[in-house]
Amino acid sequence: MLHAVIGLQFGDEGKGKFVDYLSAKMNNIVRFNGGANAGHSVQVKNKRLSFSQLPATLHQRNLFVCQGALISPEILIDEIERFKANYQDVSICIDYRCHIVLPIHASLNHASEYFKGKRKIGSVGVGIGACFEDKANRHGIRLCDALDKDRLRDKLAFLWQLREKQIKYVFNGEVALSFEATLDVLHEQCQYIKPYLSFTDKKIRQLINRNEDVLLETSQATFLDNAFGSYPYTVAYQTLVQSCFSVIGIPSSPIHILGVMKAYMIRVGNGPFPTELNNEIAETLREKGNEYGTVSKRPRRCGWLDLNLIKQAIELNGVTELAITNVDVLAGFDEVYIAIDYMVEGQSVSCDEALLDLAEAIPIYRKFSGWPPLNECYQNRSQLPKSLEIFLSFIEEQTNKKIRYISYGADREKTIICS
Repeated sequence: MLHAVIGLQFGDEGKGKFVDYLSAKMNNIVRFNGGANAGHSVQVKNKRLSFSQLPATLHQRNLFVCQGALISPEILIDEIERFKANYQDVSICIDYRCHIVLPIHASLNHASEYFKGKRKIGSVGVGIGACFEDKANRHGIRLCDALDKDRLRDKLAFLWQLREKQIKYVFNGEVALSFEATLDVLHEQCQYIKPYLSFTDKKIRQLINRNEDVLLETSQATFLDNAFGSYPYTVAYQTLVQSCFSVIGIPSSPIHILGVMKAYMIRVGNGPFPTELNNEIAETLREKGNEYGTVSKRPRRCGWLDLNLIKQAIELNGVTELAITNVDVLAGFDEVYIAIDYMVEGQSVSCDEALLDLAEAIPIYRKFSGWPPLNECYQNRSQLPKSLEIFLSFIEEQTNKKIRYISYGADREKTIICS
């Protein structure tokens, strides 16, 4: 059966922790979208690893990277090396058809963002959007294209000429890159990756046909989806979990979906954020929650929990059950708040309506009593402070979904499983 972990906010909800947690009982872990712009961290005792290309797990499992994922070869190789240093016999399968993020994509990304000025998206700048653009325009370069150097030269020359002119004459930028050096390095990197290449769609269909459990890891979160998110402040592709079928290459089938949310909201980069705080509370959340980007290292913007977006994300993805993280970070405040409605021009509006221009949405809040600092260890939910239980029960009541997991720390063991 298919299982999936999806983020219900703007990203950085703690998806990596639950991919790792659930992979303890599943042998097959699949990353099917995104690229090195999405980082997931896993911590077990004193060991902490970050992943932006391979599925996020510290268990020795079968790892798959499907064609919907974009490959930054240098980063992928580093992750493979780090993973194999811990697990010698790990199985890694990467699809031949994955598109490659090139250095010139990053150059274009930076030039484009600079040109946009105040309208810039706030991209992490690794070239993901430009790579997706080349894929859609049918002149992208796939891993299979880079195995033969003559073929790679031909394809790269066309792409390079196009993008170099765009950077110079559209965005008034400069390309400080060498074509020949890029060609040599890319070909060498893909020779390293070659032993891991396979047709992952076939392998995953075979697993499903044998009724094996397959865990799907989504890269970014719901409201970075380029159709249903806070457009245009999104990524360049769809992030909803059901996009897995077309990008992996498997027929549609039921999925058990775990929706992961933080007890508050965060966002990296630009874009509307109705419940954002710009005060000492935001600074406290940022420091206590270590709210700095896994990839970009940028400070994350922080705000109160927005249940309007959570409910919308649950409906869009067809979420089965919930996991809530960082309840420990909210501990110590006298009061905490949850946004329960939006107002636009004095009228209550649906989340769909609000997302048409989220910057105009004014959140309406419900106030809750805070809870004291949490203990180091909990065996079950009944041991949590009463005020936290009220907070959690309200979320369940409003979403009509059960909270299956409560995370009160980064470590794998700091997780309550609710019956």
